[in-house]
This record gives sequence, C-alpha cells and structure tokens, in this order.
Amino acid sequence: MPSLLARCRPRRAVVGLLSGGLMVALLAPAVTVQAQTLDDLDDAEEQVDQLENELDVATDAYEESWAAVETALLELEELEQQAEQLEREARRANEAVGVRARSAFMRGATDVFEVLLVADSPTEAMQRAGMVGMLQRRAGARIEEAQALRDSLDQTRALLAWQRDDLEQRRRQMREHAEALQIELTRAEEQAESIRSLVARQRRIDRGPQQGIYACIFDPGTFNFRDTWGHPRSGGRRHKGTDVFAPMNQPTFAFTSGVIERHSNSRLGGIGLYLRGDDGNVYYYAHLASIDANGAVGNRVEAGELVALNGYSGNADPWAPHVHFELHPGGGAPINPYPWMAAACF
Repeated sequence: MPSLLARCRPRRAVVGLLSGGLMVALLAPAVTVQAQTLDDLDDAEEQVDQLENELDVATDAYEESWAAVETALLELEELEQQAEQLEREARRANEAVGVRARSAFMRGATDVFEVLLVADSPTEAMQRAGMVGMLQRRAGARIEEAQALRDSLDQTRALLAWQRDDLEQRRRQMREHAEALQIELTRAEEQAESIRSLVARQRRIDRGPQQGIYACIFDPGTFNFRDTWGHPRSGGRRHKGTDVFAPMNQPTFAFTSGVIERHSNSRLGGIGLYLRGDDGNVYYYAHLASIDANGAVGNRVEAGELVALNGYSGNADPWAPHVHFELHPGGGAPINPYPWMAAACF
C-alpha cells in the first residue's frame, strides 16, 4: 500500500506550517517607545507604525496558522477513515488466508495427486493440476497482501499518533501566542495613544527668551487664566505668578521638558512641585491636590507629560481650584509667566 503512505507524507508538511516563520512572527519583540517630544514626533510616529505593522504581520500569521490547524484536523479525520478501511481489508484478507490455510492443512500434499486420480484423461489431469497451482499461488499472494496491509496499517497508526501529539502541542502554543498577542496589541494601542496625546499638547515656541518645546499645563477647553502679575495679595504681598483655573483633580502637565527638582508643602502654597527645564528655568506649581508618580523628585519628564493633579491645597479657595504657576529664569527671582503661559496655551 505505498500509495496510501505517499498520500500521508504531505500531511506532515501541512501541520509543519505552524512552525518556522509563522511562529517567529508571533514571537517578534515589540518596539519599545518612550515618552517623546515634538522634536521626535516623526521618529515616534515611525516607531508606532513599525510596531503596528509587526502586530499586523503577527495577526495574519496567527490567522493563517489557525487555518492550517483546521486543515490538518480535517485531513486527520480522513486519515482515520482510511486507517479504518485498511484495517477492515486486512481483516478480510486474513480471514480468507485463514480459510485456505486450514483447507491446505487438512488436505495436505495429496491435493494434486487426488486431482490426477479423478481426472478422466491426462489432458484433464494437467488442467486440474494447473488450476490447483494457480489457487495455491493466489493463496500465497493473499498472505503477502495481508502482511503488506498490516504493515501499512501499523505505519498509518504511528503517523496518526505523531500528528495528534504534534497538533495538540502546536494548538497549545497558538493559544499562548494568542494571549500574548492580545496583550501586545492592547499595550501598543495604549502606547500609541499616549504618544499622540503627548505630542498633541506640545508646541514649538520661538519668541525671545522662550525657545523650544512647551505645553500648556492643562488640556484645551479645561482652563482659564489672565495676567494678574503684581496684583495685591493678603499681607501686603504682590502676586508673583499666574493663576490657571481648572476643575478639581484636572490632569496637570509638565510645562517643558526637564527634571523634577523638588517638592514642597507649605501653609500658603500647599502641595508644590518644582520643575527645572532643559531651558535652564525653574517652574513652580502650587496648590496641587497630589503629585503623580511621574512627578517624583529626580524623574525626567517631557513637555506635556502628566506630573500632578489640580487642587486647592494651601491658602487657595476650595471653590476655585487652580495652579499658581511661577517662572524663575535660571532658578533666580520670578518674572511674569503670563506671556510664556499664553504662548503655550492660546
């Protein structure tokens, strides 16, 4: 039965489609994209596109692999049916050989002699002897056929067992890769959205001493402020910043890229954060509700990255949560931050 075995061999290749390039695609590491600035927008978008393309390839490979799995399952069913038919044929052949073997054993070597004795003529005797020989040769052929069928059946069953084990192993791999792929897709979508949201807040500014990438400390449509520099305050003080009003717990962002220098907590300013920008200036946020993990001391942040939540800590009015924002050029005495904030927000 070599033709049946020949038809079985390609099934190894069908199941084998699940290995090699398809699995490599599913295992391909994703691109790691860190927080970006507007200067790196093109690179960031390119990295995101590359990540999305890799995930598309992995998804296609996943779908193709499952198609190969389903094809292999159908072919395994066909192979099972062929094996059952092969077993039936072998059983029938063995039964036929058994009948002839029992007959030959009972009649022994006298078959030809008895045929010759009952023949009416030498010619008929020769014809009868030829017929007996042909029957004996057929019996021998049936024995050989039965043995060939049995050998083919054993090989087919061994192939079936191997394919079942191999297919189950690959199906487990596919489930694991599917779960990993879903996690990677979710992470990629969140990462891409985070990058786009970040750079959407950024603005390149080229005006006098304000040079570089800046971002409004609140999202558009959520804030309100005006120039109140020098306005009188309690205790004979003068206002040394810009009050930017926004809802309670509104996400509050880094005005420019730099490093979180320190935190503070005082009766007047409440919870405060100091950002030393790459431009050499220090930016002070007061009256915060809380500081985000990104705003930890020593952390590097990019313009537009979350650092805190808006509030009314210190001596601020609970009915008017806001950030008191100060600008200290070179870390020295404050100057009016309104033009800087207006350039970044309006």
